[in-house]
Amino acid sequence: MDEPDRRAGHPNREGRSEGERRSKGGGRSDRDARGDDDALAPRLVGITGGIGTGKSTLARFLATEFGPPLLDADMLGHEALLPGTTTYETVLARFGDELEEPDGSISRSRLARIVFSDPKALRDLEAIVHPWILERIQTRRLALKASGYVGIILLDAALLLDWEEELDLDAVVVVTAPSDVRIARLALRGLPEDEARRRMESQRPEEEWTPSADWIVVNDGDVDDLARRARALWADVCSRFGLPAMQGNLGRGDSR
Repeated sequence: MDEPDRRAGHPNREGRSEGERRSKGGGRSDRDARGDDDALAPRLVGITGGIGTGKSTLARFLATEFGPPLLDADMLGHEALLPGTTTYETVLARFGDELEEPDGSISRSRLARIVFSDPKALRDLEAIVHPWILERIQTRRLALKASGYVGIILLDAALLLDWEEELDLDAVVVVTAPSDVRIARLALRGLPEDEARRRMESQRPEEEWTPSADWIVVNDGDVDDLARRARALWADVCSRFGLPAMQGNLGRGDSR
């Protein structure tokens, strides 16, 4: 996937294009060099970024506007904590039955307070839940391939960069935003500033996200700004893979 930087759409406020493409030095899959079957397989494009950057808003917009399947790692994380799963039992064994709500569900807010204030607890939770999430991502990806779908699959995942080797990604989109904008967004979700900062600090700093990006979206404006940048990004992504913009019913006979 080595190639010169590509630019899509108008420059963002920092002077970079919102669809800026980073040349890569390897590490991504190169299906053009593989057999015909893999060349026709769906392309997995990961969307990631820190809390409050708007990565999920971007992912949902693209899925709604253009129709690609969207895999949501956070939603899978919710499913991993449902009663009846092996991960549910393991989480309660590790963190205590006091996390259990009257209806039997795990209190995600209480669990979050524990893990975001204790790095070891966070690592323990990730070791329990992440293999479960990754297995289901791969299962759904293979099911889409088996169905004959040959377009783009979007994967919304905060920890995408930790999973690159397991996922064999075709491209990565990193969403960024200034810290004050992120804190303001999190406040609208009911998160106090000290808690917002603690969660932001538990994630990797921005300078560790962007070198892995194929495209960077700077989400420092309103929803209309993001929609404009998303459309420019999508045009560039589809151009990169030689695919049409609308993907909802993309079968093997429609890939070019």
